[in-house]
Parts: sequence; C-alpha cells; structure tokens
Amino acid sequence: MPIRTPPEVLRQKTEEHEARELRRQQQQGLGRPIIGTEHSGYQIVAVGNAVHWGKWKTFFDFLSDYVKQTLGGDFGNAEIAKPLSERHPVMQWYDAVCHYQKKTIPEPGKVHTAPMTGATAAYFGLAYNLYLLAHNAELQQKLVARLKNREQFQGAYYETLVAAWFIVAGFELTLEDESDGAESHCEFAARSKASGKSYSVEAKSRGPNKDHLDVGAQLAKALRKTAAHERIVMIDVNVPDDPARTPEAFLTEVLRGLKRREPTLTVNGQPAPAAFVVVTNHPYHYDLDGVSTSRAVLGAGFKIPDFGPDAEFNSLIDAFKAKQKYADVFKLVKAIGDYRIPATFDGEVPEFAFGEAERKWTIGEHYDLSEMEPGAAGVLTSATVSDTEKVVYLAFQLDGGRSVMATAPMTDAELSAYRSHPDTFFGVRRPVGGKVDTPMELFEWLHESYRNTPREKLLEFLGAAPDLAHLSTLPDDELLLVCCEHWVFGTMNTTRQ
Repeated sequence: MPIRTPPEVLRQKTEEHEARELRRQQQQGLGRPIIGTEHSGYQIVAVGNAVHWGKWKTFFDFLSDYVKQTLGGDFGNAEIAKPLSERHPVMQWYDAVCHYQKKTIPEPGKVHTAPMTGATAAYFGLAYNLYLLAHNAELQQKLVARLKNREQFQGAYYETLVAAWFIVAGFELTLEDESDGAESHCEFAARSKASGKSYSVEAKSRGPNKDHLDVGAQLAKALRKTAAHERIVMIDVNVPDDPARTPEAFLTEVLRGLKRREPTLTVNGQPAPAAFVVVTNHPYHYDLDGVSTSRAVLGAGFKIPDFGPDAEFNSLIDAFKAKQKYADVFKLVKAIGDYRIPATFDGEVPEFAFGEAERKWTIGEHYDLSEMEPGAAGVLTSATVSDTEKVVYLAFQLDGGRSVMATAPMTDAELSAYRSHPDTFFGVRRPVGGKVDTPMELFEWLHESYRNTPREKLLEFLGAAPDLAHLSTLPDDELLLVCCEHWVFGTMNTTRQ
C-alpha cells in the first residue's frame, strides 16, 4: 500500500523549494542554474557540455581557475614575464587581485569575506561572463582571441558584460556566425523567455580619456548594422567614477546627446531606425585598489517616445501600460543594476553555506519550546527581524492551539544573511514590504496585490465614483487599473493634507 504524504507536509516542502529557487535566481539570475556537486572531496561543475573539477570551496575559487583555463596558461605566463605596466589589462587585474588576497586572507584554505575592489570586480566579473556565455550559449574562440588582443580588449570585454546581462535577465542568445564577413550584423539576437519577443543587440564601448558623455558616434555605428528584430543598442561611456557627477547630471547629459540626433541621424541616406538605447558605465578598471565599485545604467528610447526617463504620459494607467509593453527592456535594465557574482554553487546564502551563521528558524517547522514553557512545542507561523534591536520576533502556534510570541538575539552574520535575502530568510517565501518612493511604484504594488481580486469587490471599492455606470462596463483588467489609479490619487491627496 503506497505511503501518502500529508498535505501540510507536501505544502511545506513545496514552499521551501520555491524559497530556495527564488534565492538562487536572486543570486544567479534567470539563465541556466549552476550545475555542480561534491564527490570525494572535489567540486564538480558542468559548463555547457564540459565538466570541470577541483578543490573549490566557493564559486569564486572555480572562476579563478576557469578564466586561467579559458585564456590559456601560455598567455598568462607570457604576460607575467613582462613588467607590470606593459602587461595585458587582465593580467594587471590579476596582479592586483593576488596582492589583495594576500592582504585580506589571514588563513589560507579557509573561506574569508572582503569588500569587492575594482580589480576583483573586473577580474572575477570577466570570468563569470565567460562562464555564463559557455554555459548558456557559446563561447566563441574569436571572442577569446579578441580578449587576448590588447587593442581589441575593451570592446570584447564589454561584449562579454552585455551577453552576461542578457543571460541573467532571462534572455536566450543566438550568436551571429563569427566567420561570416559577408555583411555587417549585430552581436547577437536575444529572445525573452518571458514574452517570446526577439531583439537584435549591438554593443559599443567608447575609448578612454573622454571628457564628455556623448554617445552619438557609437549610436550611429550601431544603427548601421543589419538587424532582423527590434534593436537594443548597448553603449558603455567608459569614464572614471566621478563623485561630482550626480546621477541626474549623468542622465541629463546622455539624454541630451541622444535626443539631439533623433531628427538628424541618417543611415545610408535614410532616417536612422528606432532603437532602445541602454547606456552604462562600469569604471572598475580605473581604480583597481578602490573598494567603490559603483556603476551606472540608463535605459532610453531613440525615436521611441514612450520609453525612457523623459517619456510623458497623460495618466498613471498609460505609464503602467507602457512599462508592461516594454517589460523586457525594463527587466534588462534592472538586471544590469542587480548584476552580482554568486559566491556559492547552490544558491545558499554565504553566511549559512560557510558556517558563519546557522539557519535556526523555518516558518512551518515544528519546534521544541520547552525552554519557554515546560513540555511546550509548536509550529513557527510567522517571524520578523528588528535590525536596530538585533533580535528576531517569533510567533508560534502551540500544539494545544494557543499562540505565543518569543524573541531571540541575532548575530552579525545572521543579520548580514537576512539583509541579503530578507524574503527567504525564514526558509519559505514571505515578501518583506519594500519602500515605495513614487506614485508609479505604489501603482505597481497595488496592481500586484489586488490582481486576483473579484470584479464585484473592485466595483465595491469604486462605489462612490461618479462614473460607476461606465466603469462597470470595463473589462476586468481595465477595471483593476482604474482602481489602482484611484487609490494612488487618494493616497497622494491624503499625504498632501
């Protein structure tokens, strides 16, 4: 007779699995997951169709070996033989990484944490980009050859970044034939797994030592490429981080250059085609020893008036619909801002994976609470963290049905783990309320919160509206939009008062 799993146990295991997968995606993005396992003291990692193994404790350990293998030992040894100032940029990064590791790793062989520097962000970032390409699409040898060529390195390096961003944002890449010189084509085609739409992607990085942020020359070159789909042009301004340049100033200067060219730019004597333009700045290589690894990203529309920070709308509903229409590009811009290099192979929080902290509390699990009351036991039903107090508040339902509250202290490592993944810290997914700064953010939060609300309830919410008779004829999705806009304006009026 088959053994049946109780529904509550099955539900608990499902929720725990969903939390683990969400946490993994937050670290690794929406591409193929890291495929790895431990065996006989070795970590085995699959990269595409290849299998690698080594004595790696962290994913950074693996990446360190992977980039050396990909670029080749002969290349590395030849560069190390040169004076530091004459070495290839990657080997200058490597030298800075080695010195930083000697300074920050007091006990070799053990896992230690340290802030990212320009060198570690650049070096391990390149390694991660190469891994993502090989694991999700194809790592073409022509690209590797360009990376090893000092004259072509900057452009090739930026192409690896662009490919990595699209992969973690949930796109499938189709690389162009590297041997086809018959026509000028974009870097690759990117198909969104969410929408199914495909885009032609071109990447351009400006040369160094520019005293402005104009990207018109790069845009013109990109728009000359043959494209089979809607265009996304990626441009890196490639300037050092300047604390005096505010994000607003960055946005204003970049937009000014793009908008100035909309009426005048031509390609083969014809008006230039429309494109989504994503302008970035990743200045890690300008300050290898600095611990400030800030980056900038701006999504704008070239001849796409309803996309970008300068787009104007008659209503919040129109703005929301535009954001939904261009959801793929918004996801890409967000992925660039969130881009990180994972530290673990399985998506576990590093503090838990490496023994700095212990996962003590899981919502839905049964606990012995005899320290609170003799013989007491119960299920953890909810929990919340007070960062300032460094404590966790726990709500239990005792086996007899009574509810009790308890508190427990939190270590610095536990707090660090909570801050990095607050919504899955307690083993299951429990969204933590975020900060809402703009009317559109409030609109989106309301739309997500009430998207499954019955039509009758929405009409009840709008009962005092003067045009209720008209609103009652709207489709369900349109009615929800009207409700959200109504609530946002009501909140704004209350806030003003």
